Amino acid sequence: MQTGLKRTPRLDRDQVAETSLRLLDEAGLDGLTLRALAAELGVQAPALYWHFANKQDLLDHMAHALTRPWLMAVPDTGGRRWDDWLTDVARSYRTLLLSRRDGARLVAGARPLPESLPLLDGCIAAFEETTGCGPGQALQCLTTITTFVRGFVLDEEAELLRSHAEPVAHPHTGAAQIQKHASQPVPHLDAAIEDIESPNGEGTFEYGLGLIIDGIRIALGCH
Repeated sequence: MQTGLKRTPRLDRDQVAETSLRLLDEAGLDGLTLRALAAELGVQAPALYWHFANKQDLLDHMAHALTRPWLMAVPDTGGRRWDDWLTDVARSYRTLLLSRRDGARLVAGARPLPESLPLLDGCIAAFEETTGCGPGQALQCLTTITTFVRGFVLDEEAELLRSHAEPVAHPHTGAAQIQKHASQPVPHLDAAIEDIESPNGEGTFEYGLGLIIDGIRIALGCH
């Protein structure tokens, strides 16, 4: 006999986290709500609390789902020199964060899950092995790299939002346009923009990354 009751779909955390990441691409972090997520999954919003204590708990699991494949791949040095390996790690982290809308904001505001810790441990071990440094210094170096990348991508995400709100003809602001809006002449800034085109572009990311790698090389006495 049919009771007329609608069966609630069975959910698991991984499924919810992956669906949440897809909604993140559509609505952004500010537009991601438990109500919208529940509707996408075909359940009532209270059903999500069987899996997540609150929205922050959901965001933590989303960040874990996003970064887990990257964290699993990081310890594979592939026989590369430590500096080449670490440069590739930073570049791949930036690519990962840019692969999702508000990816850097999501990860920056998340707390590591217990299941993330063995993956982080593997990254530290790989850095120790390739450089010969101790675990504390390895963690500091990796934190410096990932913090730089997240901060850079946060600026890129903000610039993208500004460009959507106020579209301009050219993505990189030229010297003439800067001088046009300046309250007084800015010849040094004009010359700098002529040299590098944009302080937020690919060249600036690589320049900053190179500075950090060089600093680590000096701190660790590596060659």
